[in-house]
Amino acid sequence: MNLENMDEIWGLPVCCNSRNSIIENFTLSDKYKDQVYSISYKDNIVLKFDDIVDSDDFNLKLFDNKIDFEGQIPLVLYSSDLDSLLEAEENISFKLKKIEQNENYSESILKEFDKLEENSSYYEFSDYVNYCNEFLLVRVSFKDNSLIIDADVDKIVLLKKIISENFYISADNIIINAFNDYCIASLFPISFNAVLQGVVLATRLKRRVNIVYYKRHFLISEDLKLKFSAVNCLSVENKLSKIILDVEINRPLNFLYKFYFKYLKHIFNNLFFDLNVHINFIELKSDVVFFYDNHFLFETSVYNFIYSNFYNLAVNFSIDPISYLLVHIKEEYDVFLKFFEQIDCKNSIMRKSSSISLNNTYGILDTKRKGIGFSFLDLDSIFFGSRKVISMSLHKNKLDVFIPYKILDYNLMNYLKNTLSRDFDLSYDSVCFFVSDAFTDNIGYGEFIKESYFIEMAILTVKDNLSLMIGGSFKGEYPVMIEQDFVLNTDTKFRIACSLEIDIEIYSFKVTFSNVTFFVEHGKIDRIGLNNKRAFSVFNLAANYVFGKINYNIDDSLIFDFVEEGTHFFSFRALFIASVAAIRTALIQAFDFNLSRTPVEIEDVLNRWSIRIDTN
Repeated sequence: MNLENMDEIWGLPVCCNSRNSIIENFTLSDKYKDQVYSISYKDNIVLKFDDIVDSDDFNLKLFDNKIDFEGQIPLVLYSSDLDSLLEAEENISFKLKKIEQNENYSESILKEFDKLEENSSYYEFSDYVNYCNEFLLVRVSFKDNSLIIDADVDKIVLLKKIISENFYISADNIIINAFNDYCIASLFPISFNAVLQGVVLATRLKRRVNIVYYKRHFLISEDLKLKFSAVNCLSVENKLSKIILDVEINRPLNFLYKFYFKYLKHIFNNLFFDLNVHINFIELKSDVVFFYDNHFLFETSVYNFIYSNFYNLAVNFSIDPISYLLVHIKEEYDVFLKFFEQIDCKNSIMRKSSSISLNNTYGILDTKRKGIGFSFLDLDSIFFGSRKVISMSLHKNKLDVFIPYKILDYNLMNYLKNTLSRDFDLSYDSVCFFVSDAFTDNIGYGEFIKESYFIEMAILTVKDNLSLMIGGSFKGEYPVMIEQDFVLNTDTKFRIACSLEIDIEIYSFKVTFSNVTFFVEHGKIDRIGLNNKRAFSVFNLAANYVFGKINYNIDDSLIFDFVEEGTHFFSFRALFIASVAAIRTALIQAFDFNLSRTPVEIEDVLNRWSIRIDTN
């Protein structure tokens, strides 16, 4: 096959899922000689990345023969015929050499606390990946002097910078058409690598290149985990005074390591519990390119670790978990106590929780368990402070909306499309969202942190201003364009509390939620377009995250109670995190032992339940 005569080339990644191995060689059947080619670790493709915290340089390999993690891609096959690639992928054979696994754990230093009692615990949180399609496609081509990329990506400014610096193409000549498939969770780490692989091939072959990843290639994102290994230092009366914590991510962060470490420290420093947390942050060591952009997993995991840890300590001491929580609140956090008074008056959750703790017995005939879940979040927006640009282009029969990053919640997308189509008398499908590269600040933290409901507030503001521009009966020329800059106030707080009850039938693992209640400070339903349908959807996402494939029921609808009225917008990011934390704490109280993994594994829970029955 002569590739010079082909206008379009297909590229297909090949996974090698033998972790902790070195590929000494790979071979392809002679059947595919002169039909299928490859780029691989043998080409020694090295790309330069800048650390956004202090501008250190990182030289990373696009492909590596050292397989450090699940789903790693050591090569990409390419051909003019996709069917040939699919056959060839099945006929690749690797010559592997096993290497000793190097766990990067460090010894926790406890000398200054050697007089305190210690309690160790372990937690594991998996990333939430939602597949909208069975495959992911990236198209890369050159037209005149421009590089054109069609891909499901955001962070376009950063992506352009990386491509420009490594392939010596002016950023002004790089055109990225970012489409939005409205997935709840993004596969950006995969899209990012696919774009770089496509650019390498398009630059070499001077042809249009299609890189396709199927679901079997998604393991690079799917198996990502955060592991929390905690040593709890207890002072008098079993009060928690210090946590020495190893946080491990099973992926390389490299040029993003300092950013995520700083982000973790900020979250812990912002907690309203009176305790000291010493963090040892551990990444998997690898020189391969991996771009992890889900800060949401870190934030969700930290709050879930904190609440799960408190609840686990409480059940170990056979005391009420909520009472144990309250003795650790910082004195200045009177807002916490105000929230709690509201919740307790409405639901009497403290009395219910105390009753469960006092009457917590096990028996062979005990087939039902009950737990009371509780969480309170005080999230801030300190990392959201960079300036964002929102623009709209109103045509006679359509409206294009340009936003800085993907909206990851389908219900929000549906709500915005309905609102915009109604206000401008358009059909639902004629309202389209596009990820734009417009920005006014340098690349910084704001490029890595997403808050979809900041985008909601900004879009609705631009919508109102566009309506004022066109008036009641517009007779001017189309398109009508408007562009506005927005900066989220870094003093903004997202305060939300969640309480719920959970009933579990042990051996069938039938789960039923009841009395699910959220308490929100600052925010009013008619000002932010909040409705229970959207909130219910986010709560379902949280339940799906905790339970995986386990079925559950919700006895009653969600209840919202606003502690104060105000003009601040409401964060569904906070609602999701509060929901997950409350569900996990309810499960811990119900079973009276540590549920270390999220999503929950039924077999593990039932095995530990059997041990608990035998012990008692």
